[in-house]
Amino acid sequence: MSVSNSESVEDRNGILEEDDHMRGMERIGMEVVSITYPFASVARVTGRIAPQDPAPWSPPNQAVRIAVEEPPGQRPVVRVYTIRAFDPVTSQIEIDFVLHEDDSPAMRWLKAARPGTILPMIGPRQHFIPQPSGDRKAAIFADETAIPAVYAILKAWPQGLIGEAWIETPDPAAFAELPQPEGVTLHLIARPAGVGAGTTQSLLAAAKALPQPQDWTVWAAGERVEMRDLRNHLRSQGVTRDAMQVLGYWKKGMSSSDLDRARLAEYEALRAQGLTIEDLGDVDLPV
Repeated sequence: MSVSNSESVEDRNGILEEDDHMRGMERIGMEVVSITYPFASVARVTGRIAPQDPAPWSPPNQAVRIAVEEPPGQRPVVRVYTIRAFDPVTSQIEIDFVLHEDDSPAMRWLKAARPGTILPMIGPRQHFIPQPSGDRKAAIFADETAIPAVYAILKAWPQGLIGEAWIETPDPAAFAELPQPEGVTLHLIARPAGVGAGTTQSLLAAAKALPQPQDWTVWAAGERVEMRDLRNHLRSQGVTRDAMQVLGYWKKGMSSSDLDRARLAEYEALRAQGLTIEDLGDVDLPV
């Protein structure tokens, strides 16, 4: 079996096409305008879309599922990315690809893409963003895979909201590009060259050092085992469910396709119980 075939996640019951999952998302094509390399760890794809309505694409922290390969006779191989920026006037969007040395479907697509290439996608789906809530401050914990989401969140930072963000990355240039809105303190956690992602537990350590965590709202994204530990620690310290969103973007030692298969199986089990996508706890998946 080819690599492409093994990366395709089959939706045999068509549950991903149902209204509960689609929730107003649209199928759309993005035409590549340019591919640049703003720093060593990132390829930035700028593209143009023609959405039915630009409004849903404009708020920060919008996720899209993009088809990076289309094996014959099977579902496309899809990967989830966060829109770094969207301009409703030009309908241009930016998506950052964290570069890897492995021969993954996303890296193969990136190597083959040129201006004019059409990239099929489904979206958008907005994820939680920190909002002012009384005297609560906002804490952000993220590794390099979540920097585009952090960028979008900071660009649209609510006036008057006080916050701090801890970013782990081996590339200080990616950190330096982040916006610095008034009231927000940014902390670089520089991972040394040659030290693997998802091995340092530095974001968990930063969360454990958070003073009076029950007084914060929290947004966190990164390696899912570390994110699960971070979430569990903060819950034990009094951070309520509605004041926290913790996302496992990836898992060390597990392919994105296998992670999607686990998500799909869990979602099918929930739907069989009459539940909805809101009941799918990402970091609680049994993987």
